[in-house]
Amino acid sequence: MGKFSIVQYFHEQWQALPICSGDVGSKVVGLVGSNVGIGLEASVHLARMKPRALFMTCRNEEKCERTREVLMERTGDDGAGITLLPLDLSSFDSVRAFAATFTADARLDRGLNVLVAKAGTFVQEYTRTGDDWEVMFQVNYLSMVLLSILVLPHLVRATSSESPSRLVVVSSFGHFGVGKLKNAGQWKSVLESMNDKEFFNSGDQYNMTKLFQIMFVRELAARLPSPTPVVACTVQPGFCRSNLFRDLDGKWHSRTFVSLASALFSARTSEQGSRTLVHAAVGDDGLAMHGRYLSSCRVTEEDDYIFTPAGKAFSGRLWTETIDTLSKVDGRVPEIVKQYLRVD
Repeated sequence: MGKFSIVQYFHEQWQALPICSGDVGSKVVGLVGSNVGIGLEASVHLARMKPRALFMTCRNEEKCERTREVLMERTGDDGAGITLLPLDLSSFDSVRAFAATFTADARLDRGLNVLVAKAGTFVQEYTRTGDDWEVMFQVNYLSMVLLSILVLPHLVRATSSESPSRLVVVSSFGHFGVGKLKNAGQWKSVLESMNDKEFFNSGDQYNMTKLFQIMFVRELAARLPSPTPVVACTVQPGFCRSNLFRDLDGKWHSRTFVSLASALFSARTSEQGSRTLVHAAVGDDGLAMHGRYLSSCRVTEEDDYIFTPAGKAFSGRLWTETIDTLSKVDGRVPEIVKQYLRVD
């Protein structure tokens, strides 16, 4: 079990991280959120390894085209093996459309070896999506889970006993800062509480979505058969100078705060932060990462709450509500869960 330590935090922030260079020449790799910051830097690392096919997503076609040009320029690649597809995680329809396009690609005939799901947005004001969910909750959690489940059959298809497929979900050390869950046992519904405007606080909401990502991965890992066909893990890239707080543009006081915090708390570059993502995606000893949480390219402990009886009960509740809700969004969800996961 783990607790947040400011000493450990600075130790990790100042630590030099290895640059992974795994053999992915025969593999199909996917990365969600590749146009800026940590996602872009991870994409550059992966593209330089020249996988058989590299699928990446951006929010729209324009960003896809710009990102493709940046990758070709920075890697010297001709772009033949790189495919960028639009994916807007604030829309379930977009997730479903992406999954359909992705599934139809002939290069997935042998499945998907790696998916890095970097789902992260931060907004200050309570905002609902077109699907009527609070935007951070949908982007960071609900759509990430929906996408992970819809591509699970492709991950299973690509697996081998020597090299299980991998699902890497990008979380945050912010999950240690969740205090609202002390009364979570009294919530009538986890999802409804997260969607309630009266419940909303931007910092708490973001941190809770990151905790929920960890809980999802742990619940998924517990339900995958043994030996596992898919190594599922979460990673935290550290505090980085990235585009996470782009919603603060135009708010000079907020931008000033973020700039000061970056200096005071020794923020990493986005490239440095991307190294743990790449390590989890293609590094050695994948089975040791299964169901675990990685920081600074090594397995470490999540927040203590996850391991308490209350935390375990809450995590199970969250899984049940999430699957029930997403089953109404896409009828493939219950079929995939039934076919590929163990029943409680």
